[in-house]
Amino acid sequence: AMKRHDEEEPQCYRVEVVEVIKDEYKVQPLSLPVERIIVDSIDAQEAEWNREIEIFLQQVEDDLEETPKVVEKLPELKEL
Repeated sequence: AMKRHDEEEPQCYRVEVVEVIKDEYKVQPLSLPVERIIVDSIDAQEAEWNREIEIFLQQVEDDLEETPKVVEKLPELKEL
């Protein structure tokens, strides 16, 4: 953007807006329905995987709690 101030010697100032454009582009929603469908399906698949991982981790944790600790007992030695 160029801005000019009323002075004896007019000067122009340049302002870089590249970062603002990048930020706005990130926020901009996907415009094509096909893009939205693909993104939604990937999000749904990732959510399903996360649920499966949570279930698996809970099962492992439950198994660890239920498994009794094994204590090795050495045989007793008797005198002859």
